[in-house]
Amino acid sequence: MIRTPLRTTFGVVTALALLTAACGSDDNSGAAPAAADPAPAAPAAAPAGATIVRFAFAPDPVWDWLADTGELAVWEEENNIRIVTSSTWDEFTYFAGGHGDIVSMGTQEIPVLEQETSIETVTFGKYNFQRSAMMRRAGDSYETLADVPQGSKICVSSPVSNTGFWTVAALELHGLDYRVGGGDYDLVVNDHFVNPTNLLRGDCEAAVVIPEAAVPHLRNGEIELMYENKMPFQLYREFSGIDDGQNHVMSNLFTATEEWYDNHETEARAFLALWERGIKLWTKNVEEIVRSYPQHFAVEDDADVEYMVEFMQGDNDWFVDSVYLDQSWIDAEVEIWELMKKLDPDNPNVLSADAPKARFEVLAP
Repeated sequence: MIRTPLRTTFGVVTALALLTAACGSDDNSGAAPAAADPAPAAPAAAPAGATIVRFAFAPDPVWDWLADTGELAVWEEENNIRIVTSSTWDEFTYFAGGHGDIVSMGTQEIPVLEQETSIETVTFGKYNFQRSAMMRRAGDSYETLADVPQGSKICVSSPVSNTGFWTVAALELHGLDYRVGGGDYDLVVNDHFVNPTNLLRGDCEAAVVIPEAAVPHLRNGEIELMYENKMPFQLYREFSGIDDGQNHVMSNLFTATEEWYDNHETEARAFLALWERGIKLWTKNVEEIVRSYPQHFAVEDDADVEYMVEFMQGDNDWFVDSVYLDQSWIDAEVEIWELMKKLDPDNPNVLSADAPKARFEVLAP
């Protein structure tokens, strides 16, 4: 499925701790790296007969809200389930090591995981969209990647993750080869929260960053989003040929091992119901949640909080309207795998022509 270059990249990614803009951002990454775990792990001794679900994801504001408002405790008692959380910015590697039942994972990462580990998965829910935007310094004239001189350095957060999206976008929109370790640009890997500073001091000509990692700089106008302020999930319809009125390219899907899912469909349904409740609470309480958990949005002073609240309104909100899947949405979503097959064979994000499609399941509310 994935050609040889990715096997080398997989080891690099493990060492770097893959920054998937994870659940809550990446892509999946809605919090500063220093943020505390979103919730304590479930107690080691659960009530007799309770099902334990091991769930790995990055620090997340909706999860905090569910826990702090008591919604999680009520759900656990009603369903006789205890969720053991593992807060990690590297869900990919965590899952690959066999440590979890469910993880949050990006659409483009699922076939990578299956190829590199032989772990068979089932994806049964969605959570948030790929939002790592291409950014420039204020005053620079770059409207798109095609305006950035070839050979320039571009700051990115990972060889895969959101770089997987931009490899496809660069080829489809501009005929450019965009990848770590070769191609038309020199992609330099650093943390999301470091890259805005690197961009401003001239260490790179453009940077791909989750918006919340650059809030102070976006607010004061030092840094601007390229592509007419579009994030990947908004840009995708311009080159994918898919315009079904829905957003696509997920940073975080809810993905389980096939072995776990086939033996725990009841628990999977309950799990989705919990997160559906969380999404509805997010929609109703965006401002209060941002103010309650500023660490998840890398904001500190009031002006930055206000900016983030305003930024998250309307079309910019990268959380889904509902966690539930339907088949038409799935069919459109996985079309990006076909675009990945068109990449240069040396690109670490390429899929082979015979790559099998990972399994998705529709669970009704």
